[in-house]
Amino acid sequence: MKISFRLLSAFVLFAIVFSSCQKELSFDTTGGSGGGNNGGGGNTGGGSAYYIRGKKDGTAFNFTANTMAKITDIGQGIVSLSLIASAGGSNMEGINIGINFANGKSPAVGTYSEDDSSLDYSILGVYNPNSTTIVYGAGVFSPSAKPLVVKILSKTNTEMTGTFEGAFYKTELSSGTIGPDFISFTEGEFKLKIQ
Repeated sequence: MKISFRLLSAFVLFAIVFSSCQKELSFDTTGGSGGGNNGGGGNTGGGSAYYIRGKKDGTAFNFTANTMAKITDIGQGIVSLSLIASAGGSNMEGINIGINFANGKSPAVGTYSEDDSSLDYSILGVYNPNSTTIVYGAGVFSPSAKPLVVKILSKTNTEMTGTFEGAFYKTELSSGTIGPDFISFTEGEFKLKIQ
C-alpha cells in the first residue's frame, strides 16, 4: 500500500510541477530581484517576502520567483501540499517539495520525513537544475543517503514557514532512470504564501 501511495504521490507531484511551469510569474511584493541570477543562484539576499532558500551541495541558493504553498484537495481523502519556488526569468531552475496527506489528514505544523513508515502521508521533492533532460528527485530512491525531511514551523490562513533537508537523486527524464548520483540540500528554509 505504501508503494502505491508513493507512486500516486509521485505522479501527482510531477503533474503539478509540469502543469504549473511558466516563463515568469512573480509574487515579489517589494520589487526586488531577489539576489543574483534573478533570484536563484548563489546569493541568499533579496527583496522578496517569499522564498525557498538554503544550500545545495554546500552552495547557497535563494529562489524568490513563482513562490507558493499550494494546497489541493485531490479527493478520496487525499490533500496535497506543494512548496514551490524558482529562479525566475527564462531560467527553469526551481524546486517543488510535495507532501500528500491521506486518510483525511491535512497540512499542519509538524515534522514529515521520507522514511516515515505510516500511511498518513507521502513526501517527495523535485529539483530542476535548469535542464530539459534531467531533474533530481527526493523520496524516489531507496535507501536514501539523506532522507527528505520537511518541518512545517508555522501555518496561518495565508502563510507557511519551515525548514527542509535531504538528498535529491538524478533522474533521466527520457528514460525515467533514477541513479545513485544526488544533490544534498541542507539548511533549507521556506516562507511561502498559501494559494
